Amino acid sequence: KDMDLTKQRNTLIEEMLQILIYVVGERYVPGLTNVTKEEVVMREIIHLLCIEPMAHSSIAKCLPENENNDTGLDKVINKIAIFKKPGVSGHGVYELKEQYQKQFNMFFYHYTKTQHSKAEHMQKKKRKQENSDEALPPPPPPELMPAFSNVVNLLHCDIMMHILRTILQRAVELDSSSWTESMIQMGLHLIALGLLEEKQQLQKAYEEDVTFDFYHKASRVGSSSPNAMSILMLLEKLKNIPQLEAQKDLVSCIQQMFDTVKHLREKSTVTVVATVSGSEVMKGDESTQEKDKRKRKAEAARLHRQKIMAQMSALQRNFIESHKLLYETTGDTQERVSATSEEESTPVAVDYSRIVLGPKRDPTVPEKEVLTCILCQEEQEVRMDAAAMVLTACVQKSTALTQNRGKSIMHSGETFDPHFMDPDLACGTHTGSCGHVMHASCWQKYFEAMNINSRHRLHVELIFDLENGEYLCPLCKSLCNTVIPIIPLQAQKLNNEDADAVSQLLTLSHWLEIVMARISGCSVKNMTGENQQSPVSTNDEARNSSVEFHSILSYGVQPSTRYSKSIEDMLILFATTVYRVGLKVPPNEADPRVPVMSWSTCAFTIQSIENLLADDGKPLFGSLQNRQSSGLKALIKFAAAQRTTSPQSLIQRHLVRFLAVLLPSIKLEDTPSLLSVDVFHILVGVILSFPSLYWEDAVELEPSPISSSYNNLYLFHLLTMTHIVQILISSATDYLPAQIQDESEEARSAAALYREVSQYTSGCLRQDIPGWYLWDCVKKGIIPYLRCAALFFNYLLGVTPPEELQSSSQDGQFKALCTYLSLPTNPFLLFQEYWDSINPMLQRWCSDPAVLNFLKGKGTQVRYPRKRNTLIELPEDYSCLLNQASQFRCPRSSDDEQKHPVLCLFCGAILCSQNTCCQETVNGDELGACTVHSLQCGAGVCMFLKIRECKVVLVEGKTRGCLYPAPYLDEYGETDPGLKRGNPLHLSHERYRKLHQLWQQHCIIEEIARSQETNQIFFGINWQLL
Repeated sequence: KDMDLTKQRNTLIEEMLQILIYVVGERYVPGLTNVTKEEVVMREIIHLLCIEPMAHSSIAKCLPENENNDTGLDKVINKIAIFKKPGVSGHGVYELKEQYQKQFNMFFYHYTKTQHSKAEHMQKKKRKQENSDEALPPPPPPELMPAFSNVVNLLHCDIMMHILRTILQRAVELDSSSWTESMIQMGLHLIALGLLEEKQQLQKAYEEDVTFDFYHKASRVGSSSPNAMSILMLLEKLKNIPQLEAQKDLVSCIQQMFDTVKHLREKSTVTVVATVSGSEVMKGDESTQEKDKRKRKAEAARLHRQKIMAQMSALQRNFIESHKLLYETTGDTQERVSATSEEESTPVAVDYSRIVLGPKRDPTVPEKEVLTCILCQEEQEVRMDAAAMVLTACVQKSTALTQNRGKSIMHSGETFDPHFMDPDLACGTHTGSCGHVMHASCWQKYFEAMNINSRHRLHVELIFDLENGEYLCPLCKSLCNTVIPIIPLQAQKLNNEDADAVSQLLTLSHWLEIVMARISGCSVKNMTGENQQSPVSTNDEARNSSVEFHSILSYGVQPSTRYSKSIEDMLILFATTVYRVGLKVPPNEADPRVPVMSWSTCAFTIQSIENLLADDGKPLFGSLQNRQSSGLKALIKFAAAQRTTSPQSLIQRHLVRFLAVLLPSIKLEDTPSLLSVDVFHILVGVILSFPSLYWEDAVELEPSPISSSYNNLYLFHLLTMTHIVQILISSATDYLPAQIQDESEEARSAAALYREVSQYTSGCLRQDIPGWYLWDCVKKGIIPYLRCAALFFNYLLGVTPPEELQSSSQDGQFKALCTYLSLPTNPFLLFQEYWDSINPMLQRWCSDPAVLNFLKGKGTQVRYPRKRNTLIELPEDYSCLLNQASQFRCPRSSDDEQKHPVLCLFCGAILCSQNTCCQETVNGDELGACTVHSLQCGAGVCMFLKIRECKVVLVEGKTRGCLYPAPYLDEYGETDPGLKRGNPLHLSHERYRKLHQLWQQHCIIEEIARSQETNQIFFGINWQLL
């Protein structure tokens, strides 16, 4: 009870002191003093900006409005504050100018308790950063009008003196329950106000005319008691109280103000000087003392350093003298080593090229990889025979690279054949990762715990779907739906002598014969009891030759790679997730399309990353974020290892399906034409499935490093030539003779090849296209393919790329890519070198009916290089969008006005959102116009701009979405959700670029999940009917 009474008494005293401060200190009222309305607004803004830098709208909300609903903000804001423009996020803010920081009043009348604490903290922090004291005395108040001039007498009346002495006396006594630090702070503030008032009056009049006498009354003892002390004496005692350490600077400041007033009273005459704040005078005196103190410390430190350095020099001399012989020997050795290195460096320095393919491939030198689990914090080395380590991952369908935005991407997953990606990349399967590592066992326990906890969280269904394997990363809360097993890189080193010997025997034509014989034999062996026919057309002699069937093994084999049971389980889990998400079907690990979907997501993810790097102007290697690099590396190694979890006969059938596009001797039904496939997807598929040809019934084998080097080289060369022909047919036929360039060797080679291709197309190709134009088209068109191939082989084989590919400069990029990938810088030389083998392939490619129909103008085709997708072009002025929306009328509605028009930022379509007129039924679900459009335009992921609300909506699937700031800002760098302020809005290209990157980086789902996790709403928006 006594404690409660004491607390209540202290609260009453604090409130009384606060009222006294307001009465004598708050003078910014027109008529009370000579202040104008602008000065009043300035003071309000100054104290708002002392809390923190604020946006224009936030300041305007805090200011009172006059009879014209005007705050007066715009008239004074630029005088007292500096505008800081916004970046790609946040909003523009005003920061208070340095010269107005001195006008901060800690007990400003309009501060709430929270604002008071925050302002005090920020100001003390700022002064500490400037290496000045943390005292915050009141600023000099304006002079009262004559009618109110007697109000200041409250400060030096006897009752006020008694109150101040009593408060300070209680602080000096041992009993701490009768005072609070806030009480002392207010008392010191009142003392400072009294001294400032007396100082101002002394500076304007003679001492005899000044009746305000705070100084003398504060210097007198309050009573005749022997223990009585004056306010000045009590201030000195306050410095020694540990609980008031934070007020020590303010006490020192007030003491110096006493000295200043005493000095003014001792003057015989009064000199009118410019008004200077007490804090400045004190700062000058204190700064002199501080400077002297710093000088003494610096001199002592300098002498101490000199002493230590002298001691170290002496020790070094003694050591050298005692080990003189050792130093002489070391010197001789270093000279010999340096001389030897100079001699050896001469021949080695000639060639710094690095090669990833072929018999001259650089060795793979894997580093020991030790990773830390984010759940149990235990470290583990990544090994093939150890327990699996996994990366969090999110698999999603994507249309980010599509060249045909209006193309329908809705298909039946049950019957869809994923072997061949359309060249327009209409819809792919992208795999991303946040880069966080876990033990597979830890992740399984975490996921099980999430299942249990979800039953007690009502909003969990709005964030992630546990039934579809979704979860939030334990560390960064990114949305994930699977994990990628981390496969270690195996050391591979070629024997140069053996590789040279093989090169004499294994030419491309001989390699093709061996491969065809092997495929023919495997096809016959894998036939079931049904009446099947081998897809390979070969002569009977080759088909019956067991030597030819096994001859592929004679160029080097090794035992197949074996993985631990834990890694195999994770390989199957991730492959099944890719299959389920990519085809929108129930999980089925036995489906023959599972391996194909694994290779497809690998190829599409590489293409997405290459497109992103090219769009940002970043180098191919060395510029990826750690999460992107680790995710891509794990994905490519997974795609290579997944083959071991499927029947090898199935992998062989997939390989034959891919090769049927290239090789005329393989005849399969529904084989697409050259112009109907994406070559890079086929490259990834054939490279990763080709080792299945080495599989034997009795023993599990795979190609040796030498065999692999030739297999990879020849497959890459074949597909590169395929892509060159693709470019010549589809992209080099729209030449307009506008300029003439000199014919180079590459141009002549391009013209020669073009003539051969023209012969096989029945003369459908134009004949007037110059060689230099053909070469220019091929060079520009093939670079994205080569960049993707370089990324793929780098992470697959672990050969360090050349330095030219690690810089953002485009000079020398083509040459570096060709060198790294074992290509001649004139790629048409491949056709000359392999002409006997490539000629029949060329005839088949060019005589395909689909190719001839295109050349006759009966179809459209993707042109290379593919265009980079961007969000639609928006007008600079937002009013243009409002006008556009006002003219929109929904064809399905009879209403004249559409309340919620939205703009798709992917394709530019305007829809009427949240209206029943445009709702459709899809697979039994009633969906709104935006949700239906997102399924068709973005494979379920889309961005919309709500035109009449100036908000961006991110949508994913049928049940998830979030609001995102629009890329339109007013002149103060702020968005205007709901268009409530009505300021003119203009497009921020930086904000719009960030939205574009959010889309191209496939982070929309991640942004939605984080937004919903942060804003946990039990009854959220019905995104299904958006």
